[in-house]
Amino acid sequence: MNKFKKKIDPQENSVKLVLSPDVYSLETVYTATYSFLDKVYIVLDGDPEKEIIVNLKGKQEFNEDQLEVVAGEFLNELINSGLRLSIAKKNRKTKEYIMSAALIGASSEVQERIQKKNKEEDEDEKHNEDPLGIAQTWEDKYDKQD
Repeated sequence: MNKFKKKIDPQENSVKLVLSPDVYSLETVYTATYSFLDKVYIVLDGDPEKEIIVNLKGKQEFNEDQLEVVAGEFLNELINSGLRLSIAKKNRKTKEYIMSAALIGASSEVQERIQKKNKEEDEDEKHNEDPLGIAQTWEDKYDKQD
């Protein structure tokens, strides 16, 4: 099977691409279609095990040359999306390690802040203590109601 088939239909203002799932995964197709949502209406069809059919219909009127450009841009985006997904899969363990290290670091930092705040609160409570009884108001000390 060819890697893809392309049919441009200027009367329907559309491009039909038939893609091989051996080359373009369904996830890659979904990722690529996202960046075309503002230009075209997209309909996906077919059996993802055998072939993926992508129908791109212009939201505005395109001539045949413009439809050819849309098809080319979409095929380029498929390659771009496939590469990004491949790199993301290869770097997954590294990203997970970095995220876990960051979260562990953040949690220890949070614990340090909590301990510091608790210590400050304990010191504030010590400042409020009056073991000699000198922090009383005049009224409290001498206003004795007999």
